[in-house]
Parts: sequence; structure tokens; C-alpha cells
Amino acid sequence: MTILRHILEVVDLLEDPDIDGDRVGKFLEAKNLPLTVEVERISSREAYTDVITILIEGENGKSSSGDSPTLGVVGRLGGIGARPALKGLVSDADGAITALSVAYKIAELKKRGDKLDGDVVVVTHICPRAPIMPYKPVPMMGSPIDIFELLKREADPRMEAILSVDATKANWIVNYTGFAITPTIKEGWILRPSEDLLDIYTRVTGEPPVVIPITMQDIVPYTTPVHHINSMIQPWIYTSAPVVGVGITTRYAVPGSATGATNIYSLEQAARFIVEVAKDYTSGKAKFYDEKEWRTILERHGDLKEIMRKGAPL
Repeated sequence: MTILRHILEVVDLLEDPDIDGDRVGKFLEAKNLPLTVEVERISSREAYTDVITILIEGENGKSSSGDSPTLGVVGRLGGIGARPALKGLVSDADGAITALSVAYKIAELKKRGDKLDGDVVVVTHICPRAPIMPYKPVPMMGSPIDIFELLKREADPRMEAILSVDATKANWIVNYTGFAITPTIKEGWILRPSEDLLDIYTRVTGEPPVVIPITMQDIVPYTTPVHHINSMIQPWIYTSAPVVGVGITTRYAVPGSATGATNIYSLEQAARFIVEVAKDYTSGKAKFYDEKEWRTILERHGDLKEIMRKGAPL
């Protein structure tokens, strides 16, 4: 199984400076795929973005009164472009490209007869005119829309586990070209990396898993003025579902605002990983965390959610 064709088509679609959510929805609908698309425009004084929510129903999914788990896929980013300052796709577009390609692929699998057991909900947003933000070690992309307004929509209540994919190149700590995953984040706790997801990583890449060293600083809301590796795992703030980040990584630090930085091979591997997780998670074969250990942690140490999400609006 490859997703390279899907990646290429989505990249070509998103490179258009006039792209918006409606056009993305029409692109998917024109493929006659078994999915539903909702588009919501959120505006500010500066600009707007279109939030896209895609549902691919599973054979035994909750949307059809089944009981198979629902996977959420979040394409996290500030914007896909920084016009008029820069022309073309920016590095930060990786999250949207990967999430849309995953939705396209899973729906195509279903159309051909390979139906997943559970539902998959994909959320991302399309903003071709986002601001560039100062950041160390290299500049990154911002968004004209408040991040918490986006996070509330990304953490869809139907999602029972979430893979949040984002460009993770603007750092000095993950020196690897490809993709990496984070430990599981749940309700303010950083849990150990899921062995099931590490196993899927290895079978998809044929390489040892690369794990991003997430810290407590990274999971506190962006209203806390400390350094964050990026916003990849911030959706945890608005959900009790376990969240795992999927970072598109490089050997050297690359600005989120850099153009010409879209590595389709890294994106293809990450997208293929997400599809494989969707297969195994919705069929009950893969877990994001050990439920027994989670109960032990809460019994002995208590709930951290309200402490760790302080500063984030309700």
C-alpha cells in the first residue's frame, strides 16, 4: 500500500493561492468517495481559515450504532501559505497535506471494499494567507485565528483516540528526516510511548522508531509563556481522549515558513503510518495506552488535567 499518489494530488490542490475549504471539499466529493465533509469558516480582523471535518464511517462504527472505536486524525498547523510575503506552500502545510491524504486514502479503501471496522474523523484547516511568527531556532507559522478556537474544533467529541500530525522541523532535538511520534498524552499526563504504535512505526518504515522527547512545557497551553516544541499535542486540552503527536521531521532545523520544504516521501511514510494505526485501532488490535497503568496513576497521584490546562479558555 502506498499513499504517494494521494499526497501528490493533495499537494497540487493546496498549492493554488485561491484554495479554500469549499474547494477541498469539492475535490474529495468529485472522487465519489464514501465520506462526508463539513466546512466552517472562522474569520478575524486579519484574515480567515476554513476548518474541514471529514467522516469516513466504519463497517461497525459508532456513527451507524456499532461499537468499534473511533480514531481522530488532526492536521495541526498555522497555515498552508504565508501570502503575500511568500509564494507557494510552506513547510507548515505538512499537517494539512497528511491529514487530507489520509482521509482520501481511507475513503478510497472503503470504496474498493476494504472497510475499516470503526469510524475515522479527520479535522484540519485551510489558510493560504497566514502570518510568520518569530521563533527560535527558526521562524514558524502563526494563524490569523485564535489557536484555542481551532483546538476546540480539532478535538472532535467523537474521537476516542487522536493522532495529531504537524511539521516538527523547527527544533534542534529531533535530528531525523522522516517522521517521529510522541509518547501518549492523556488529561495532562505524559504516558509512556504505546508499544502498539511503536510496532506499527517499525513495520511501516523498516526502521527503529523515533520518539519525540515531549516535556511538560510542551503540553501546557500556549498562554503559558514558555518554549513549546510546537502545538502538535495541544488538542489534549479539550479532550479526555489519548493524543499522540506525529511530527514530520528533518535532520536540520527548517522554518515552518520555509517554501520548497515539502518532502513528499516523509509525508507518505507518516500518512501510511496513520492509515495502519486506523486499521489496527478501530479493530481493537492497537491501544494508545495501558488502561491498568492509567488507573494506577490516577489512584495514586490524582488528576492533572485542570492544573496543566490553566490559562486555556473553556
